[in-house]
Amino acid sequence: MNKLVVSEFMRLMKSNVFKICLLISAGLGIGIVMMRWSDMKMNADIYAELSQEYRNADGLLFVGSLYMIFVIAVLVSIFVGTEYSNGTIRNKIIVGHTRWNIYFSKLIVCAVADVIIHLLCVVAVLIFGSIFIGGITLPPAKIFLMMLVSASSILALTACLLLLSMSIQSRAYGGVVCLLATLIMMFASMSIYQRLSAPEYYDGYAYTDENTGELIEVEREKNPRYLTGRKRELYEFLNDFLPVSQLYQITMQNTDHGKWIAVYDVILIIATTGAGIVIFQRKNLR
Repeated sequence: MNKLVVSEFMRLMKSNVFKICLLISAGLGIGIVMMRWSDMKMNADIYAELSQEYRNADGLLFVGSLYMIFVIAVLVSIFVGTEYSNGTIRNKIIVGHTRWNIYFSKLIVCAVADVIIHLLCVVAVLIFGSIFIGGITLPPAKIFLMMLVSASSILALTACLLLLSMSIQSRAYGGVVCLLATLIMMFASMSIYQRLSAPEYYDGYAYTDENTGELIEVEREKNPRYLTGRKRELYEFLNDFLPVSQLYQITMQNTDHGKWIAVYDVILIIATTGAGIVIFQRKNLR
């Protein structure tokens, strides 16, 4: 097992895909900061009226997380798919490595790589945000907590993507499936968050009729799409359970359910890893 993990890490360090992912991660973090800096220069009057919390890089820290999920999907699918295509996995089994150890070695290496890629983007925002926009005002303890929760979400997402990649021997098909699954999770997460954030009531308002000059008042009315009861509980569960939904919450700097998120991630990692090992054990390698 140790030899497998070491060899996987050596292959990762030599991987051009991993190096490109690191560059994209750092570049994305820097790009987010520079776009905010440019916007602040162009709209200085507007930003002058905002509090320091909205002028500096606090709100940008984890914005890159929602984009890095696609980079992670590409890395996992290519890292695994390449060994399938080259017949390396079959050769490892022939020389005596168990499928259990092969699967776990890939989980460990992919998890470490994905967390590094994710946190590199956050660190880039921290450094360049402090230089160009202003110092971070968030307490260090909260930043550390958000990093831990987001890393936990990345680990769960990695486990899900590895399950898909190890179940598909074609590198091309595996990449497409991983990207599609990530895209679906992204849209589902945004939809869930929007439904949960919808107001229970629409505020009343008044306007003047252009034709008659009459003042018309519209009373407050209930939002028919507001979630209640079991349906709302289901949406709240999915919002805390799905890895991309978890990252969406971190992007919004909501860490209220951090403990539950960590518990759900452990459950998700165990479930997907168990299912992945079962599928891989029964797979007929060509």
